[in-house]
Amino acid sequence: MPQIELVNITKSFGDKIVLKNINLQVEEGKLISLLGPSGCGKTTTLKIIAGLLTPDEGDVLFDGSSVLKVPVEKRGAVIVFQDYLLFPHLSVFENVEFGLKMAKVDKVKRKEKVKAMLRLVEMEGYEEKYPHELSGGQKQRVALARALAVEPKVLLT
Repeated sequence: MPQIELVNITKSFGDKIVLKNINLQVEEGKLISLLGPSGCGKTTTLKIIAGLLTPDEGDVLFDGSSVLKVPVEKRGAVIVFQDYLLFPHLSVFENVEFGLKMAKVDKVKRKEKVKAMLRLVEMEGYEEKYPHELSGGQKQRVALARALAVEPKVLLT
């Protein structure tokens, strides 16, 4: 995982300032938590790091280099949302496989990787189930397996 640095990040939605001059440094390999009440900007901060939102001002650095102009799919940051965002029409296997398929990973390697990720999150035997057949915790583990399958540089949850 690279060092992540937020430099004077500001983000507004309309006339509401959600983030103002946020500075944060996360050293390589470290785990941090953002805590605060609903609406304080935690998710906005994660979306900016992942590239899903662009800050109005400031910069996002990975290992000292700006990633603001790096497309989301090449940034190497994956976010696992609280509401999972699993594809309801895809099986557990297909959900975990999705990012690998988009990255054009060979079919045999995809299958091996999906199996390894499902084993990691203790979801073996659920490959053919669909999201509506899973508990909330199981859905969260599938979302985590999907995120980890693409071997992101940065994992945001």
